[in-house]
Order: sequence, then structure tokens, then C-alpha cells
Amino acid sequence: MELSNYYYTAYGLAISSEIALPQLTEIQPTTVDLTIKREQLPASPPLHTTKVYRSGLNAQFARNDSNNLWLDWSPLMRFLAVDGHQLTLDTDQTDEELLALFTLSEALGLILFQKGYFLLHGSAIQLNNKGLVFLGLPGAGKSTTVAAFAQQGIPVLSDDMVCIRFDEAQKPLLIPAFSQIKIWESAVEGLQLDKTSLTPVREGLTKFSWHESVAFAEEAVPLERIFVLEPPDGAEPTPKQVSKSQLPIELLNHFPLPDLLLTGQSLKAYFEKSAVIASSIPLFKLNRPANFAKLHEFVAYLKTTL
Repeated sequence: MELSNYYYTAYGLAISSEIALPQLTEIQPTTVDLTIKREQLPASPPLHTTKVYRSGLNAQFARNDSNNLWLDWSPLMRFLAVDGHQLTLDTDQTDEELLALFTLSEALGLILFQKGYFLLHGSAIQLNNKGLVFLGLPGAGKSTTVAAFAQQGIPVLSDDMVCIRFDEAQKPLLIPAFSQIKIWESAVEGLQLDKTSLTPVREGLTKFSWHESVAFAEEAVPLERIFVLEPPDGAEPTPKQVSKSQLPIELLNHFPLPDLLLTGQSLKAYFEKSAVIASSIPLFKLNRPANFAKLHEFVAYLKTTL
């Protein structure tokens, strides 16, 4: 059966895909930066366990001497990333929502890594033409915080994976991902979002995608500030700046892909880019606002101070 190609844009890339990715912005057929194919893959090199989970499945990772990268969620599906230009999906699954969920995840992150982008597990917004990034462990409130800003009409840059490139002057720029925020039902209720504008997602029975009506930034913006969200401590949320010398280690803790990618020259390059960020961008640790009223106060505070 001949497959029809879809054309999209995300992370500044023109993409041709054999599977539907409705979260992405459609574009006219064009010369592309990335091709997403669906075909049977050869056996991978030996696989290694990772910290990457998707829909409760732990991914395994492999690479070969040609720097081709495998991400394996067997028995559900497997991915192979080649040269930053081709992502191949091997699966018997036909559920388009499930295919998009896994493709627009760490699998696509492998391509961004091969292209040399600096990646973080976090979410980002554009506020007054400046980029703010929110990092944190799973459940720290990154997506909820971004959703609170989006509720105020603040454009979203990314949710779940932050992509940074450096301009000719070595200034870090945040690259827009695609228009989607995934939030738990408790956050939907706490923010009083209209559920009719949201779509349930496969990652959890009570998780929703905010896609259609969310404001989305379409152009790269300068990185201005990074926040690491930590559990509430009962006090007023007060940002505490991390020293420049500690910032590279802090960023390394939030690398979103398999840690085995960061060895040798790639680890050296990651620390060098972290040091460039540390030279001009402040990073603050912040205890997450303890309730939604405090979260709205935090949103209002940043809107008036940046």
C-alpha cells in the first residue's frame, strides 16, 4: 500500500511524515529537513535500559559505530534516528494518536540531538519577547505552570522538551516546538480550564492535551531566565539564584534523552554549551507555588517584572 506524506513544521524543521501528526502545524509540500518513515527495522545493537518512560513503558537505547540511534519501546514500537535527517518507526500499531504520542517524544529528540541542538526536559514560554524555561522532576508542575501562563494569553514555546540553539554571537535561542500542553485533570480543575477545549491523551486516563486554543510562539526568542521547580515548602515562593559554576551540573540533571548519549565528545560539547548559557543566563531554584492562587500570583509577578 502506498503511503501518503504529510508535511509539517516543528522545532524550526520542515518535516515530511508517513504518519499523521495532528499536533503539528501543516505546511505545503516542500524540501524537508526531516523525513519520518514507517518500515521494518533491522536488529539493533545491544540495548541498554534508560530513564525514559512513555505510557508506562521503559525505553531501551542503542547506538552503532555510524552514530545511528535506536529507541526501543518493545513490544509496542521501535525508532531509528539517522544523521538528524531520517526517523524510522517500526510498529504494528495503527492507532494514530498512539503513533503521534511516541513519535513526538524522545524519539524526535534523538533527531534534534543529532542536529546539535541543546535539549532540556522542561517547558518554555515567550514573555515580552523573552524566553523563560521551567525545569523540574516529573510531577514538579512544569506543564501546569506553563498552562497558567497560557491561560493569560502568554504564548507557549514548548512543553516536555526544550530545544535551544546558539546564534552567530553564541547567544542561546529557544526554538518553538509545537502547540500542545499536556496537563493532569487536577490541574485542569485547579486552573478552571474548559474541558470541552481539551482532548484526553493516551499517557494517562486523567491527562489532557490543550492544543487547539493555546497561544503558540512561532519564532525563536532569546533565552532570558531558567527556573528549576521544587516541591512547595510552605513559604512564599522566592527564587534563589544558582551560582554560574553549578549551572552546568544543574542543566545536566535535566537532559531528556538516554544518558548514554552523553559520553566523550558529546558530553564535552554539552558542558561547553552549558557554560555558554551560564555566562549570560541566570538560573533560579523556586519552590512551586503551594496552590493555584499562589501560582496565579507568580504569573502576575513575572508578567510585571520581565
